[in-house]
Amino acid sequence: MPVSTSCGAQSLGTTDSTLQFPPITRDHILNCSYDAWFPKYRASCIKSRIIPLSPEFVEYIREDGIILADDDGAEPEDDEWESAPSTFRPLVEEVDSDSDSDEEEEAPRLPPNQRFPELHQTIKDKIEELGGAVAPKLNWTAPKDAAWISPHQNTIKCTSPNDIYLLLKSSNFITYDLEHAFDDCTPTRNNPSSSPPSNGTTPSFKPVLVLRSYFNPHTAMEFRCFVKHRNLIGISQRDLHFYEFLDSLKPDIVARVTQLFNNKLRYTFPDGNFTFDVYIPEGEDDGDGPLSRARLIDINAWAPHTDSLLFDWVELLDMPVPTGPMLGVVGGGEVDEDGTSGDSESESESESEEEEDDFVPELRLVEKEDPAAQNFSSPQYSAHKLPKDVVDASLAGEGGMRDFARKWREMTEYRENVADWEINGKE
Repeated sequence: MPVSTSCGAQSLGTTDSTLQFPPITRDHILNCSYDAWFPKYRASCIKSRIIPLSPEFVEYIREDGIILADDDGAEPEDDEWESAPSTFRPLVEEVDSDSDSDEEEEAPRLPPNQRFPELHQTIKDKIEELGGAVAPKLNWTAPKDAAWISPHQNTIKCTSPNDIYLLLKSSNFITYDLEHAFDDCTPTRNNPSSSPPSNGTTPSFKPVLVLRSYFNPHTAMEFRCFVKHRNLIGISQRDLHFYEFLDSLKPDIVARVTQLFNNKLRYTFPDGNFTFDVYIPEGEDDGDGPLSRARLIDINAWAPHTDSLLFDWVELLDMPVPTGPMLGVVGGGEVDEDGTSGDSESESESESEEEEDDFVPELRLVEKEDPAAQNFSSPQYSAHKLPKDVVDASLAGEGGMRDFARKWREMTEYRENVADWEINGKE
């Protein structure tokens, strides 16, 4: 999914636009959309529901201001969150004027339960189906950068449609899904334009709302995995903090990720190069080792905007791997709902055992004395809590911050001079 680096998450890896990536096509990005791969790998994923979104919903997400539904009796009791309908738009004092140039007053916008009632009710029903608490995302990205505004203790947990609306409308990551998902794509014969049509309302893909059953994961057990020419070449810790207990679990982590990759993903995902995220819970569901089987969380594009975390994209791109004759989807037969190709589980496992010697992936964890890990002591997504001008200036280096400081000083001096003039003029 096109997130991470482009969404502000800082990486140890290189994000230089001059890196020689294979052509990134729109089809590759669409193959990584949750609704494209989830039906195939359902049995290896978190319990989810996918809801197609109407143009009215997309327009609502894009609009300024936050107007929430007024029919939800299960809202938090805190008066701060009550809404009927709720809105975060600042109040504007009306001024009477006889000028013919005055524009007509804008009609009040309806709350979601009146604006798209069927979709609103579907969201409520799916939340109930999933146990009353869900984690939302669109095709590629979850609104993790907006967790600070959530009423559920700085998480993306949602128990009502209003919780979902609040997160989606407050997230820069969601804007990326709707506006910039195809920015890095190479034009092809079928898609001569690398960008979606800018007609203002309808994106060039089918946006969906994904609701996943909410659980509170141990973030140390989340990993990003890199696949090159259908070979699993690298596994990186996602939570970039040091966890001492992970060192003893290295063989089990590699084994669980490799098992998921060989049995489910290797020969069934349409592209030979991609990345995928997994969560490995503790437990012994098969009595073999301290860890349960890996759960597939997301599939991401092999592209600069995907965060390489503890790897460097230069390393990954230059890493030699064995290339066999099978670079596309193998077999051509029907693929079962859980992602298998119709063969028995025992046959798949025996094949994977024979192919395990193809390439041994490297697992990278944050080391205790790693100085680079100190860069991640600040709160995650903290860049999205600063004014954009400050973030842009910091990314431009010392010169950018110097220029920003100069402009800020000029602005404050101007305001001080205006204030002095007003005070002296009244005396």
